[in-house]
Amino acid sequence: MALFADYLTISGTSESESRVKGSRFIGIALPCVTESDIQSNLSEVSRRYPNATHYCYAAVYGGTLRTEKSSDNGEPSGTAAKPILSVIKGRGLTDTMVVVVRYFGGTLLGTGGLVHAYTQSASDAIECASIVKRQACAIFRIILSYADLNAFNAKCRGLCAVPPEIVYEETVSVTAAVPVGRAEEFAQSVADATERRARTERIGDGYR
Repeated sequence: MALFADYLTISGTSESESRVKGSRFIGIALPCVTESDIQSNLSEVSRRYPNATHYCYAAVYGGTLRTEKSSDNGEPSGTAAKPILSVIKGRGLTDTMVVVVRYFGGTLLGTGGLVHAYTQSASDAIECASIVKRQACAIFRIILSYADLNAFNAKCRGLCAVPPEIVYEETVSVTAAVPVGRAEEFAQSVADATERRARTERIGDGYR
């Protein structure tokens, strides 16, 4: 995947809860942009759910770099972290962490039972989450006259990923975020709409 490209993530925290043969499983999906967010998320989860038997997690972070980190936290290897990670990756998410908290209920679930329980808990937590697309955009600043503003709005505004920011002074200053794949089309549209009177500068890139 290109380093600067659209990606899917979650917009906030969500959780679900289930019980399997007496054990209580709490799946919690949280935003996780950098590695430092992992520990802060774990600290918050353990504060909310103290004295649990296990705090198993997986995280995919770093935007389109998609760095991975996970932990079985004492469960048999491959029965918790790997299933949780598979759920996150299967949904195509990044900047996302899922922690599954387990309070042991006294009955051993076996390898297959654990894999199923952790997979289901992670799936349920993400199912409750709000999934959003972060769109890779070219950021433009356009200086144009008041006389050209209507033409800009009519022919160029529809190419913006979000409504542009407009400042009205002696001239009109527009800051526009445009999907990166339409950057050249946007610049040409501004030139055509204003008969090349507008000053257009690409000032950077970012996500919207």
